[in-house]
Amino acid sequence: MLVLKMACFLLIPFSWLVCGQVQGLGKTDAGEPPPTQNKEWVLSVTALDVSSLPDSQQLLGEVMTRNLVEALKKVDHRIRPAEEYLYYTHYAWSKSQAAAAKTLVAKREERDKLLFGGDPPWKYRKTLKTLEQDIQKLEEALDKAEAEVPLIAERPVFKFSDDTVKGIFPLPPKPGGEYRFCVSQKADAFLAGTIAAFHGRLYIRVKLYTLYTGSFQYEDSSIFSSEDMVQAVDELANRLVAVVSEAPPASLLVHTKPEDAILLVDGSFAGRGEVGPREYPPGSVEIESFADTYKPLSMSLDLTEGELAELYINLQPLSQRSLTIAVPGEAKVYQGALYRGETPLPVEIPLPALEHFQVETPEGKVASVIIQEQEQAKTSPASLTLNPKPSHSAEEQRVDKSRRRLYSAYGRFWIALPVAFVVYGIATAHISAYNRTGNPDLYDGALSRYYISMGINIAAGVALAETFYRIFRYIRTSGEGAAFLVKP
Repeated sequence: MLVLKMACFLLIPFSWLVCGQVQGLGKTDAGEPPPTQNKEWVLSVTALDVSSLPDSQQLLGEVMTRNLVEALKKVDHRIRPAEEYLYYTHYAWSKSQAAAAKTLVAKREERDKLLFGGDPPWKYRKTLKTLEQDIQKLEEALDKAEAEVPLIAERPVFKFSDDTVKGIFPLPPKPGGEYRFCVSQKADAFLAGTIAAFHGRLYIRVKLYTLYTGSFQYEDSSIFSSEDMVQAVDELANRLVAVVSEAPPASLLVHTKPEDAILLVDGSFAGRGEVGPREYPPGSVEIESFADTYKPLSMSLDLTEGELAELYINLQPLSQRSLTIAVPGEAKVYQGALYRGETPLPVEIPLPALEHFQVETPEGKVASVIIQEQEQAKTSPASLTLNPKPSHSAEEQRVDKSRRRLYSAYGRFWIALPVAFVVYGIATAHISAYNRTGNPDLYDGALSRYYISMGINIAAGVALAETFYRIFRYIRTSGEGAAFLVKP
């Protein structure tokens, strides 16, 4: 009796452990959510229709298509609208029910055909029992598929179709074939468009077809000239990015000092001074600002969905040095190709700098100088006096003469070289014939041709040496009259 009580005492904890494991296993299976489906949103980009453009402009379609693809690479994910979510939910739900029902029908047909299989009674009953059990499980699976609504990804990852990734842009489908085209491309949507001439300008129209609407959901257009093509494509691409991502746009407000500073956003002109607020697709944008006599600024800014980002930019002024340019008498002063005034002329040079100045007197005399200064240079006023010389000076004449002699020597070399090759071949043929036959009548001809070949080879060598000499003389002569470099 004591042994029986001890056995019962030891079995109670073990029974609790087994029951707990069984109950926990059932709860885990029941609590597992169904897997999320449609985790990617795929877009196919078709070739823009440029058939109405002349042949010389049809390459524009390929360029603009690639620009749109490059702009759409900013999209990271898509926020599904409610209609799209319901469409893919219903599609996945119907697909799972159809798959479960198809498997159940096949198993029932297998059971019905068993009666005509001719198996012995014992084997028939055994197989029938197994099929009935399978059918019961499939019926439960069908009930589960009808009861469980599939989970669809609310923020699928944005991707391009395989052809678009490879840089292949197929022709858009004909009307009525849009759905089949999306299925063949394994895409959720495709982008199509046209480019046409419009009174000396270009007209582009793009439209987006989506599976869940079964139609072209979005359409946009722009008219632009060839000079404004980059800015027009950027604006069109930004609107397209907002439609594809379905994310609320971000707004950007920028205050710049000085007030005339130029602001560029993603390489496009945005304005001067205070700009915005303007809407931009969420993501990273490149901001550049610059003004005369100020250090340029370049930075990257991350914009989030629905954010109003306010940015203050204060450009730092460049260090400057005062310099007075003078000549004996009067002369006009040019900075590069820009006329600055007459001597004596005080100018402000930003540091660091590499500036070219040229002076020209009323008599036609000119002088030029290149000023190179580092930022740590002294900022005290300085004066620079130039001595203009006639524009067609003896130095320029020497340069022209040296250049002509170089061209002459180079031409003589290329005349002597092929002649030397031809004569050398003829002489070699005669010498070989004499050595092979030993005929004394061929000796004099072979010897004379040998001497002629040697003379022409020597002439070609002299022409080559003269060419190298003329190159050296031309480089040295042309550098004598160049603008001198000033490093204060």
